[in-house]
Amino acid sequence: MNVIKTGLSLLLMAVIPPSFAAEKTKLPAQATAKVNAQFEVKLPSNPTTGYNWIVRQLPEQVALTGMDYAQSPDCKAGMVGCGGTTTLRFKALKAGTGKLIVQYARPWDALTNEAATINIHVAE
Repeated sequence: MNVIKTGLSLLLMAVIPPSFAAEKTKLPAQATAKVNAQFEVKLPSNPTTGYNWIVRQLPEQVALTGMDYAQSPDCKAGMVGCGGTTTLRFKALKAGTGKLIVQYARPWDALTNEAATINIHVAE
C-alpha cells in the first residue's frame, strides 16, 4: 500500500503545473530600495515538488547577493513536503527602474513563457 501511495505522490508531483505550485497572487508586484542598500524579495516555494525559482532577468540597477529557502513555521517537526519561502537578496547599485523576471520551474524541464515580473525601483 505504501508503494502505491509513494508512486501516486511522485506521479502527482511530476504533473503539477508551476501555476499551482506557486500562486502568482502571492508574488510581490514591486520592490524599492535606495542606492547601496540591501533588500529582499520573498517568493512562496516548495522545493520538495522539484520546482525552484530561477532568475531569468536581473535589472542592471541591482546585484543578486544571495538566495535561500526557509520552510514554513507552520510545518510541524518531522513533516515532509511542506512549503515555505525562497528569499532573493539584492544590493541596489544605481538609481533607476528595471524588471526582475523570475520563473518557478524544474531544472530538467524546458523553460516556458510563464515567468513573473517584479518591478524594481532604486532611488538615490
